Amino acid sequence: MKSLESYQTAHAGLFKTETCYIYHYTACNGLRFETIASSLDECRKARDRWLRSLSVSFTGHRHLSEHTDFLVLKLKNEIIRAYRTGKRFFKTGGAVGFDTLAAEVVLQLREHLPELALMVIVPFEGQDIYFSPASKVRYRRILDQADEVVVLSATYFQHCYLRRNAYMVNHASRLIAYYDGVGTGGTSFTVRLAESKQIPVSNLFQ
Repeated sequence: MKSLESYQTAHAGLFKTETCYIYHYTACNGLRFETIASSLDECRKARDRWLRSLSVSFTGHRHLSEHTDFLVLKLKNEIIRAYRTGKRFFKTGGAVGFDTLAAEVVLQLREHLPELALMVIVPFEGQDIYFSPASKVRYRRILDQADEVVVLSATYFQHCYLRRNAYMVNHASRLIAYYDGVGTGGTSFTVRLAESKQIPVSNLFQ
């Protein structure tokens, strides 16, 4: 299901000279949001705040240093914990490694948790060009089964991954990470950005 928005205008005020917008939004999982504001831009900003309050993003390394089955168990527990606090939208960047594993766990849990939604934030169209054949199959299966796919750019450009990572932080109120605490790569950038914005980070790396 694609997210949908609609709105209508009405006149308010003593002399009916003020225009207001009555805004309706249906998210990819069927959740609805409604608001009234003096401009469409204000309505959409309110919608984005609502979505962010219900969203969790994932970030992690491409190479996993622990047994996958144990990490899957930790992911399930953390996702369920977030779900029980009201989180419904779970966002992954679709990279090889932790991103892929997290997406697959969300898809498994979606069968049992109402309104749970997977969103894939793609840095550029065709990011899987250098993936291995097996990783490409997993990636495309995730895209096919995701509730929503957001493509940030039609083509690759310098720093497109950092832009994707910043998007993940700016559109979430919680971060689930797999971060070894060292290095200066994308995972480190994302965790530090989240911490600078006082967004809670749950690190599953042990």
